[in-house]
Amino acid sequence: MHRTEGNPFFAEESVRSLVEAGVLVGEKGAYRPGLRIDEIQIPNTIQNVLADRIDRLPLEEKRLLQIAAVIGVIVPRPLLRAVAELPEDELYACLAKLQSAEFIHETNLFPEVEYSFKHALTTEVAYGALLHERRTFLHGCILKALEEMERNVSHDHLEKLAHHAFQGEIWDKALGYSKEAASKAMSRSAYRGAVIYFDQALASLDHLPKSRQVSEQAIDLRLDLRNALFPLEELDRLRENLRAAESLSEALGDQRRLGRISSYMVHYYTLMGDREKATESGRRGLALAQTLADFALQIQLNYYLGRAYYYMGDYGKAIEFHKRNIESLSSSNVRECFDMECPPSILCRVFLVMCFAETGEFAAAIEYGIDAIRIAHEIDHAFGSVYADSAIGLTYIRKEDVSAAIEVLERGLERCRVADVPVQFPLVASPLGLAYVLSGRITEGTALLEQAVGQTASKRSSGQAFRLSWLSEAYLRAGRVEEAAAHAERALEFSRNHQERGREAWILRQLGKIHARRNPSDVDRIERFYRQALKQAEELKMRTLIAHSHFSIGDLYTQIGQSDMARKELSTAIDLYRLMEMKVGLREAEIALAKIARTALNEIVTH
Repeated sequence: MHRTEGNPFFAEESVRSLVEAGVLVGEKGAYRPGLRIDEIQIPNTIQNVLADRIDRLPLEEKRLLQIAAVIGVIVPRPLLRAVAELPEDELYACLAKLQSAEFIHETNLFPEVEYSFKHALTTEVAYGALLHERRTFLHGCILKALEEMERNVSHDHLEKLAHHAFQGEIWDKALGYSKEAASKAMSRSAYRGAVIYFDQALASLDHLPKSRQVSEQAIDLRLDLRNALFPLEELDRLRENLRAAESLSEALGDQRRLGRISSYMVHYYTLMGDREKATESGRRGLALAQTLADFALQIQLNYYLGRAYYYMGDYGKAIEFHKRNIESLSSSNVRECFDMECPPSILCRVFLVMCFAETGEFAAAIEYGIDAIRIAHEIDHAFGSVYADSAIGLTYIRKEDVSAAIEVLERGLERCRVADVPVQFPLVASPLGLAYVLSGRITEGTALLEQAVGQTASKRSSGQAFRLSWLSEAYLRAGRVEEAAAHAERALEFSRNHQERGREAWILRQLGKIHARRNPSDVDRIERFYRQALKQAEELKMRTLIAHSHFSIGDLYTQIGQSDMARKELSTAIDLYRLMEMKVGLREAEIALAKIARTALNEIVTH
């Protein structure tokens, strides 16, 4: 069997058809999406037949076919003419014969004639038959022709320019075009494509003479690559790139780049649940940014530190850092990414939404959320849009407006799927699963939550406590009490191991609810969980959870006949629900309080 050499312009639909027809065989047998041509095995008999047909062509026709194979799947006639350097009549004659022999066919007539290979396999055989030197030479010729032809529209052809420069081993141009192609992909949130071109740029850089400038470019490329790897959740490779960039920066004594690396390490440690290292790295980096008077670096570190404080449950500090950034960003730089995966003008608003959702300031949360969505839409930033949708969805869940939460989160999940941003799937799928469960769609919600928990189980700790807790709620509502208890205990362990105090508080209340179902006579244990949740919520100023905790304690006292204490707890819950305009909680608490009053009245009448 023959292993093909990869031409990235080999069409996936052709791979699919040939594999399914049994002509090509993947390393694992069947076709799968994303199957690369270098994973394809071509039966020697098929390859030999095609090679023999190509070898028997007249010299000029064979040469023209090979040039077309190097150009790619789509072969514009002006480009083929420029590289082949044949007289017009001879070019047409050769093309006519190749069409007659069914090697190629016309696929487009306007605005210019284009050809493609009749069978994609022919492209690979013709390309693979070329000696390395000849192939490299032709890629260089194609690059030169493209540069002359596309001088005014090169941005639309960056991918072709980068490909031919790299394959033509013209390393300085390969570096430049690959960086531009990567930036173009990043601007479209096309992170997989960006990774390909960043890797290509780094490989090109290895062929250039060593110098300080080359080392600086190697650092910057690795840091830019980090912004593409994070949305794809390739966290191991992300860490390796940061370590490599850090070593290069230390060797150069480059403080600015070390500061930028510090900001990314804050984010990485936050994802991994190491709050101590996150805050330590963040404070060190922020001090360096202030010493250097580096505005962009301060913006980065304010965001990453604010994010770390949010996960720690210190919502006051998180709000302070994110507001500081928003106030610092003018209208002229609101769209800038500041070397991050998404503009901080969006990211900081998203985290303000999530902070205010916990403190019960829903009007402010929704206002910042709408602003985040507006900015993301204006710059067509899919990552930012999904992030904003997830935050607003969580806000509606906290406010107990489940139908509004489902509408926003379903939109976010669809955006996530279309944009192909794996890191955001659990971010939006988990609250959507919870919203489904709360609305009575328990089977559907449980499946979505299980998928989100499973996807992140081995990759990152950040957010896993909530995901496990929400899955526990799904199991509890489905009557699977023991599974609910097991997942809540795991969630509590996660939250404590990673110093997520806000999430720990919610999980403590969840454990109280589970034990109220599991062993309702164990009043002391149930109350202890509710009281612990209340105490922690009060320390962190989590008004939403404070209200729910008072309601849970009041409900517990009602069940054991402690009417006066129940009335006090429920009245406190009612005041908080009314203040936050939480209509569902308010109605349920008022019903519970009225029930106590009716019971007391019945007792008076009876006696």
